[in-house]
Amino acid sequence: MNHDIRTILYASDLGEGCEAALAYAIGLADRLGARLRVLTVIEDQRERSLIDLEEHVPQPALDRYHDQRAVRTLAHIEAQIAEFYAARGGAAPRQPVTELIVHEGDDVPQAILDEADRGHADLILMASRGKGVLASLLLGSATQEVLRRTRKPLLLIPVGE
Repeated sequence: MNHDIRTILYASDLGEGCEAALAYAIGLADRLGARLRVLTVIEDQRERSLIDLEEHVPQPALDRYHDQRAVRTLAHIEAQIAEFYAARGGAAPRQPVTELIVHEGDDVPQAILDEADRGHADLILMASRGKGVLASLLLGSATQEVLRRTRKPLLLIPVGE
């Protein structure tokens, strides 16, 4: 079994502390000389909006709104990366982020696992906030499911309070 880490998938929910986890992911990828792919999964609201708004908003307008959600999410991630570089005097790491992925879907853990397989990730990296009832029974539900179902190494970065 090869233990080299050539590709890291950082799965972000863009929540509190994700900037610190992104900085860690970029630094780790740089130190290891690994590719870094950044994924965020946004909730699929298309079907619900068809039911709730179909008679009030024309379909082309709804389609544009949903397409723009992914664009706004991508812009948010790009801004975080730019802030990371700006905080370090603009010095880019040897191994910059190689791919930004916004996936729209309802099964977040499965989307993370699918993207890890598709991108041949050797390591999955996720933030862990550790809040709630016994830290949401130790981890958040998406993190817990990824941990339970993956056969790839998973690195959790503690963030937040």
